Amino acid sequence: MKPHCMIVLLLFMLAGCEPAPAATPIPILEFKPGMISSKLYKGKIKYGKRWKDARGENIIILTESGVYWKDVYDATRSAKLYAYHFTRNRDSTWEEQWKMYDIVDDCAWDVRCEFFDNSLTITDLDNDGLAEVGFAYGLSCNGDPEADEKKLIFFEGIDRFSITGTTTYFERKKKTGTDEIREKKFDDAPGAFTEFALEQWNKYGITKTGK
Repeated sequence: MKPHCMIVLLLFMLAGCEPAPAATPIPILEFKPGMISSKLYKGKIKYGKRWKDARGENIIILTESGVYWKDVYDATRSAKLYAYHFTRNRDSTWEEQWKMYDIVDDCAWDVRCEFFDNSLTITDLDNDGLAEVGFAYGLSCNGDPEADEKKLIFFEGIDRFSITGTTTYFERKKKTGTDEIREKKFDDAPGAFTEFALEQWNKYGITKTGK
């Protein structure tokens, strides 16, 4: 093949391998728990973020009830967690856009109902000016160390996507868990949503113990 033909072919191949557009950076603002009235949510704020997008100013808070007695006589306990998304009105009040909660209820063993550290994300993966919110958490009612239930939740506006399954648990090189069920709704979402959600899913909920 002549040199100039090879150059033309190489340029053609490079043109077809252009990277996908980078996600639009979301302006993240300072967040303080006192910015939201405690009358607007349940539980104690564990994590929160504040940002601006096409809707204006937004706040997401992740809250937990902590473990509490459900029935003292039966020695059972419960715990709840919540997520709330608010937008700021012109009069500076906060209006709820969506909320969700999950629960471990009536458990006679060890209770886990908590968000994974640093799993709260604010992104604009499809570059439409509306931020996506993602977070992951673990749930369990176990008497012995084992894999827990794990969930990853991903919102764009009020549209909710989820991945459910179990945490990964290693004990003396024996591996349990790793089940994963991706909601079919992801099939109709931008590919960047699925890619990012799976990336986040694999970051959290890995426990190693023993040798």
